[in-house]
Amino acid sequence: MEKITIKDVARIAGVSVATVSYVINGIHEDRYTPETKQKILQIVNLYNFRPSRLAQSFALQKSSNVIILTGKHDSTFQKAESYDFLRLLGKTFERLGYNLNLRTHLENTRIDTADAIICVGMEEEKFRRLAQENFVPLISVDGKINDELFFQIYQDFEHVLLAGEERFGKDNFSVVLVDMYNRSLKEEISALSDKIVFIADGDTDKIPEGNVVTVHSALKGMESVKNSNMLFVPANTQARVDAIIDCFNKATERVQGTTHTVKVK
Repeated sequence: MEKITIKDVARIAGVSVATVSYVINGIHEDRYTPETKQKILQIVNLYNFRPSRLAQSFALQKSSNVIILTGKHDSTFQKAESYDFLRLLGKTFERLGYNLNLRTHLENTRIDTADAIICVGMEEEKFRRLAQENFVPLISVDGKINDELFFQIYQDFEHVLLAGEERFGKDNFSVVLVDMYNRSLKEEISALSDKIVFIADGDTDKIPEGNVVTVHSALKGMESVKNSNMLFVPANTQARVDAIIDCFNKATERVQGTTHTVKVK
């Protein structure tokens, strides 16, 4: 693996080499903004820029603690899906020797006692606020973050549509999903088909008649879905957990030259 250079840090941050040098050496603070400093230090940490003593100290700070952060759940559907997934994810991390801290919010957004923060279904704006405050790796699960600096893992919904077409034929089914917080991911999914429906509590009347495809076990047992011809393409799978673990390992080990967007089939 090639080592990242100060020129690479400057290119990724969109600043000059001199600015990177000023930041990592703590000089000439009048020549860059606090936002630029945050961005550079984050890149230095995430890419393990060795010449910086600061980056080296970050790399040595292993705590075996992982924070899994979820948003507040507005519906019973969201709660059921989240708990089902977190049980599966939690068992895997614990088997690997990590201490998990499950949180729905953070009183202090600056975290110094964890190897990574895994954000589940988080809005992009909130994710970015956390990223500005922290130098530990942040990983987005079920949320699209328009920044290749961060790992983001979510289900491959093109694959879900293909599975529906194989079962029911093209344009002969609807995809019913639990509503989500992350607007960017919701827009990406919605753009795939005009027959994708997001529902929350009290929205059962929105479920179309006929053939239905869903990825959520919380919807599978609903009467309005059970009475339809249904295809279940589960979201909460071991393959999804394995993808998260792989991204977690790459993020915490500062592995370079790998794609940061992973769509799980």
